[in-house]
Amino acid sequence: MRRPGGWKYKVYSTEQGHCQRLQRAPGYDFSIRSAVRILIDAMKRGSFLVLIGLLVVLVGVSCETSGNPDRPSAAPRAERSTGAREDSAGQGEMKALAQAYPDRIAELAFRGDDWAVRIDDTWYYWAHGRLLPEELRHRWEDYASYRFYSYSPGLPPIPDLDEQTKRRLKERLEQAATNPPRRQEGFIADLYKAGTRGQTEAGIVTVNLMGFDVRVHEQVAEPLKGVGRRLGILVETDPGVQRFVDGLKGLAGYNWREIAGTQSRSYHSYGIAIDLSPKSFGGRHTYWRWALPQTDEWYAIPYEKRWMVPLQVVDAFEQQGFIWGGKWFFFDTMHFEYRPEILFLAEAAAAFP
Repeated sequence: MRRPGGWKYKVYSTEQGHCQRLQRAPGYDFSIRSAVRILIDAMKRGSFLVLIGLLVVLVGVSCETSGNPDRPSAAPRAERSTGAREDSAGQGEMKALAQAYPDRIAELAFRGDDWAVRIDDTWYYWAHGRLLPEELRHRWEDYASYRFYSYSPGLPPIPDLDEQTKRRLKERLEQAATNPPRRQEGFIADLYKAGTRGQTEAGIVTVNLMGFDVRVHEQVAEPLKGVGRRLGILVETDPGVQRFVDGLKGLAGYNWREIAGTQSRSYHSYGIAIDLSPKSFGGRHTYWRWALPQTDEWYAIPYEKRWMVPLQVVDAFEQQGFIWGGKWFFFDTMHFEYRPEILFLAEAAAAFP
């Protein structure tokens, strides 16, 4: 999977200050154990010069192994200073967030036995995938998780579920219908400075894409313009893309509402999601909820019976940090949303299977 153009990288740490590494003479093999032996011998002989020299070297070794940022084998400083494990929960996801939003996430650190990122003056903790501020960490079970998931570089295979999985899926949907999931909105609201409707709409701008005006958040305006430039080339060179664009009725962006069947704000309500509306679906399925009344096995609907976006168009969106709902298990083939962290995770998974 290609890295979207224009993405930035930063290195983050909260550690203050560092120790200066002492240089040892070439070929001099020093160890703590041998130093202790020499130290004991010096104490017996009363050699104060040797004592002072050894203490200086020991301090240098201590600084090098615990605080030297240039040491090749050292872990990232934020992890090392707090004893974070390489496989600790949420590490990959939180690092992906820090990479994806360098202009808004100021720091990434392992603190309070959990991974956290800082936006302005607020730390948001992994909290079992809920992304919660300090005061709500202990209430993580009250909230739905922030959605992190595997994202395929191509079309994923159509699911083939066994009977047990089908029953679990049915139970999950029934439970969600009686107790709709509720995401804690603080993280996304701070990320886009969109805590209220008024704050959100103050950051909404209009972008022209494929000849249609669409209202989106100002933070995704430039990536969306990048999509438009790529699609402009494709329309001129690919007849299939030209036919697809000619078949569109319009685009739907910002819309203050909740996700259907939940108590969580839709990404449309932040202005970071776009729906591509065709003039006709041609009798094909585009959204799993709309297909559910017709078949209990909506997830098994083959691609040829779904309304599909050409993969060249999908690729143009993905290059700029947008993901396509047509690759989801709970499919929504007309939907794109700005989630560059998901693409970072997919890229990492491909690099380290």
